[in-house]
Amino acid sequence: MSTSFNGALCDIYIGTGAGKMLLNDIQNAEKSIKIVSPYLSPELIKCLIDLHHKGIAIELITNDEIKDFIDAPKNIYELIKQHKTKDLESELIRNKWIKYSNYLLITIIVSILSFFLLIFFYRELNILNGIFIIFLLLVLWKLLKNKIKNKRIYSYMYSQLFPFKVYVSKIKNKNFGGIFLHSKIYIIDEKILYLGSLNFTYSGTTTNYESRIRITDINVIKKTMYEFRDLFTNHNAPELNIQRWGSETYKNTEQIN
Repeated sequence: MSTSFNGALCDIYIGTGAGKMLLNDIQNAEKSIKIVSPYLSPELIKCLIDLHHKGIAIELITNDEIKDFIDAPKNIYELIKQHKTKDLESELIRNKWIKYSNYLLITIIVSILSFFLLIFFYRELNILNGIFIIFLLLVLWKLLKNKIKNKRIYSYMYSQLFPFKVYVSKIKNKNFGGIFLHSKIYIIDEKILYLGSLNFTYSGTTTNYESRIRITDINVIKKTMYEFRDLFTNHNAPELNIQRWGSETYKNTEQIN
């Protein structure tokens, strides 16, 4: 995958605040936004989510080193939608175990009370053998509670809020042989193209010393869109599967009722 062109008319900006015009064009998008950026910031992803809800078609290509999300995970939850399906048979089994656990707990409480009453009235050493029976009941109750805790009654599937592709980075893939995503591409309404060094991050678009090129040459934009499509549909490079990423993102969210 590669694209080249010569003689394109463009505007060039170098310095801090290189993304000011880019962000303005993104906010004023009327139909579609296509972005390639290895790194992302929560604030800017929230901007894309809001535009998606306004009917703008969003497509995003990034990699799995989304460090900016560590402090703001809610944006990931908005990008990845969880779909939960209940297994009624598993629920019946778990409810039976809960009932048995309650019966067993009542038995343990009654046994403990009976043990202390016998000790108080009879004061015989052989009564102490009851401690062993109570201990066995407690072990059985604990094992049953663990089975209830680990019994899952839901299965989960995950889907994307809008189309995005997450390439696996060199750091996460020891046998890396795919694409090292480092390019930054922004296509707005298929009429405006941005290329340059700035990632789709708050610092990249505002405070970092960056370079960016703004192009409105339709022929150049069409060629870049072909390249974007090839990158988005490439099945040979390792990518982070949405089901795996979703399960990791929503890990430990099922509640036992």
